[in-house]
Amino acid sequence: MNRKIIDATEWQALGGELASGNLTLSGLWGDAGAIHMALLDEAARTLRVVTLPCPDGTYPSIGAVHPPALRLERAARDLFGLKAEGSPDGRPWLDHGKWETSAAEARAPYPFLPGEGEALHQIAVGPVHAGIIEPGHFRFTVNGETVVRLEERLG
Repeated sequence: MNRKIIDATEWQALGGELASGNLTLSGLWGDAGAIHMALLDEAARTLRVVTLPCPDGTYPSIGAVHPPALRLERAARDLFGLKAEGSPDGRPWLDHGKWETSAAEARAPYPFLPGEGEALHQIAVGPVHAGIIEPGHFRFTVNGETVVRLEERLG
């Protein structure tokens, strides 16, 4: 495994490689002043880690081009204050507005995505789900027996 510090242009190019399926996202996490991404190149059978310094607390969103990165970006924002610029989903994920360092928008009611359509219904489950015996709120948007969206808010 190799690790490399890169710039925003390289970061975005790697996002394009993820979006095209040439790489697999193995992880995305933050720490004080930097965002990191682990990438699997299955063809070359290599795993690499890249680091993008974030001196202003922002970085280009990978989730904007590769949706599996969205929750990881939301976690990096909640835990380290790193904002994914251009992300289609800027809602908090881990911070429910109870932490001293919470962003102002995290203190507002959580904005679940709406279920819109004539035959769609939302089913709320929680605050404790019997299947996991842990605190969590789940919103199922359904059309008959078909689940068309599931959102979870853990903790």
